[in-house]
Amino acid sequence: MTHHARQPVPRKAAFTLIELLAVISIIAILAALLFAATGPARKAGDRAKCLANFRQIGAAIGTFIADHEGQLPGPLRANQSCWYNKTDSATLGHQLASYLGVTLDYEKRRMDVMVCPAWQRGAPYKDDESFLLNTEVTVNGSVINPWGDADVGENPSSPAVPKVLVSLSDVPLSRIWAIQDFDMQSIAKMKPPGIAAKPVHGDKRNALFFDFHVESVALDYRPLY
Repeated sequence: MTHHARQPVPRKAAFTLIELLAVISIIAILAALLFAATGPARKAGDRAKCLANFRQIGAAIGTFIADHEGQLPGPLRANQSCWYNKTDSATLGHQLASYLGVTLDYEKRRMDVMVCPAWQRGAPYKDDESFLLNTEVTVNGSVINPWGDADVGENPSSPAVPKVLVSLSDVPLSRIWAIQDFDMQSIAKMKPPGIAAKPVHGDKRNALFFDFHVESVALDYRPLY
């Protein structure tokens, strides 16, 4: 009987532990490089989208003013969020609903144009207040709240009346901000809990001015409160 020698079965090559760790390290480095490249682009995109939202809000306010004999919307609370409904007239969403193409009813709804993507990345917050109205504008030596103050007194039937835009003529409207991003660093006198802890756009805040132009302003752009 003839015996045939058994041929050795070739073994498949396998990664060693060192090779596997090397591959993982390379992947981690590539991921870090990708993040470093996309991070600034994402921040720039968030800021641009937020500025575009401000432009849309500004256009709505301008149309509101034209329909109300030059008067600003209000009276409004100083701190504003993206939420609105039919019963809360102290919100921009309520005042501008028809000008922003949304339905005003009793159900609480979110105004998407008032949501900054950079702010949204840090959500959820305890409070959704993300915008601050300029409630201290100096006109002829006196400080006024151009929006009217919805928090004055306990009688909702007699709130302060918002001002006519052309009455804010003590300085050029292009130098008076109307609405800014809101965070804990916005206000020196108090630190409201539950909102963004720091500016969502890093070293700047986005702002809408009373002449309806928008820009990113330095963090030390004052006064706020």
